[in-house]
Amino acid sequence: MKKLLAFLLPFAFLFTVILTVHAAEATTPTGIPLSEVGTRIDELVANYMHEFTPGLAIAVVKDGEIIFLRGYGYADIERQVPVDPANTVFEYASISKLFVYVSVMQLVEDGRLDLDVDIHNYLPEDLARQFNFGKSFTMRDLLNHSAGFGQFNFNLAQDAENVTIRRTLREALLATQPPQIFEPGTATGYANFSSALAAYVVSYISGQEFSEFERTNIFVPLGMNNTRNQPDWFGDSVFMQSLARGHVSNGSGDFDISPWLYLTTYPAGAVRGTAEDLAQFAIALMPLDGESGPLFDNRNALDLMLSPSYSGLRILRGTHHGFFSYDGIYPTVGHSGGSPGFGAQFVIVPSQRFGVVILGNAQATNAGSVVFYEKILDLLLGNTRDLVPPSPGNLPNAARVAGTYVSLERSEGNILEPFNILLNRHIRVEAVDENTITLTMGGATVTYRQIEPYIFRAVSANCAIGLQHARRMYEIYFRMENGQPIGISSSFINDATIQTFGQSLGAFLGGIVILIIALLFFLIMPPILVVKFLRKKEKSTTMFNRCSTGLLLCGTLLLINWLILEVRFMATISFATTKIIVPHIWFNYILLPLTAVAFVASLVFYKSGAVTKGRNVLYFFTIALLGAFLFVLWQWNFFVMK
Repeated sequence: MKKLLAFLLPFAFLFTVILTVHAAEATTPTGIPLSEVGTRIDELVANYMHEFTPGLAIAVVKDGEIIFLRGYGYADIERQVPVDPANTVFEYASISKLFVYVSVMQLVEDGRLDLDVDIHNYLPEDLARQFNFGKSFTMRDLLNHSAGFGQFNFNLAQDAENVTIRRTLREALLATQPPQIFEPGTATGYANFSSALAAYVVSYISGQEFSEFERTNIFVPLGMNNTRNQPDWFGDSVFMQSLARGHVSNGSGDFDISPWLYLTTYPAGAVRGTAEDLAQFAIALMPLDGESGPLFDNRNALDLMLSPSYSGLRILRGTHHGFFSYDGIYPTVGHSGGSPGFGAQFVIVPSQRFGVVILGNAQATNAGSVVFYEKILDLLLGNTRDLVPPSPGNLPNAARVAGTYVSLERSEGNILEPFNILLNRHIRVEAVDENTITLTMGGATVTYRQIEPYIFRAVSANCAIGLQHARRMYEIYFRMENGQPIGISSSFINDATIQTFGQSLGAFLGGIVILIIALLFFLIMPPILVVKFLRKKEKSTTMFNRCSTGLLLCGTLLLINWLILEVRFMATISFATTKIIVPHIWFNYILLPLTAVAFVASLVFYKSGAVTKGRNVLYFFTIALLGAFLFVLWQWNFFVMK
């Protein structure tokens, strides 16, 4: 008996140790026992959900299992359809990009794609000529959002219930190509075009429509049976019956229905599916140590995908082959998603084999949603804001980096460029003390502490949106040149450059003032001249009078053309297309030479002694205001087709 006990005792001890270790590991990264996760999430939902969304689905995964899956509220508030996390379909929005990145890395693993080869090697020659990229870039640049692209917010979306144009992915890329506004590989600027182009490369190399490649190599192997991309869900009435309706807050505590989106560059944001399916994707990205999981043949490919994909020590710090870097107690990556009617978060902690999926059916940018998303992520993942070390000595004075910066996620070279300042593209940096700064974007302020020369870590925020910025832009680095700041690189895909005068609020307001004065002048003066003519108060019909009047009318027509364009654009801003712009730009091309002819002719026939004082004043006001008005239109790209 003693021998038997002596033999069994080590095994009993080992078993006890294993149980103890397992019990110790059965927590969230923040140390919350998994058995308490449901209760803690329920408390947050009860306190905050009514502020931001009619419906919600949450999944939490740990060690290869879904340990929490629950739906809250309604998928459709009009029909009072409850959310079922296993069956209610949500828009994943930009989380869709993660499937593009996995597809790319699968081709890299197969040896069919090299991340660091010029992208022209993976495009048809005729398409490459049509794109005519001014700067060369690679697939790595596309994954890092560092290919140099700004924004071109036209031809991107339609109301899915009233689709008028169905473009192929190739056609959509040509219709939505933005300009390259920075040198590839030197910074990051979030661009849907980059992800859609990467998906096209996958399609071209594989010989399959991207949605087919994605379905065959990701959705089917993972059992994501309730997930579809746009070519598969569009027109599938059975699948669409499970789709939650999107909503937007109406400002009075209630929600209005938002239209479903049909995206032309669909790989960048058109996947729809359930929380349970997305949880399976999270599990597949975090297999046991040494295992490759179902998405790759080799563990090295998975580890490579989730590793940093930047090469510089102080730029592109947050990119992991397309996955965002998030602030958490442990290294954390993922992606957010947002559309006019939906909001989503997908976050994984690979070292802990822990992940969180949050899907809501209301616009992701309202303050209530951010409050909840940040609270749930803080609850489960934590953050390092309280752990930022004190500033060491001999650091540069933080006042050196103060100034206003403009995000590279901005419009340039099209009619939206002057409105970057209204679209919260501007970032104001102010020094608090020699090692502390505040960074303000759209009213949200994050406080940072300097930990290395020109490298700052987030320590606090003033509101929910600020906390969201702090989680993603938890670290920022100021790029300096000759002792002056020239830009910001951050741990998020949101780098910025120092503001120029033309990008400033002063320049924008100056343009508005000129437009208002021109508006009053060119709309009021023609009727006055008509009245004077009818009353025969101006009897002279000299060639100069005719030419100067023609010049005035050209200004009036240019102004009316601009006003009509603005009204038409604002009426369709959610689904803006170049079809709205093109006729007005062509009309400008016709009016501009007519204006030049009228101006030259007026100079030819001008004789100071023969022109009345009133006509002189009117003429010179016309020239001055027309010149200023044309200058503003030129600066604001109203003579630029694309």
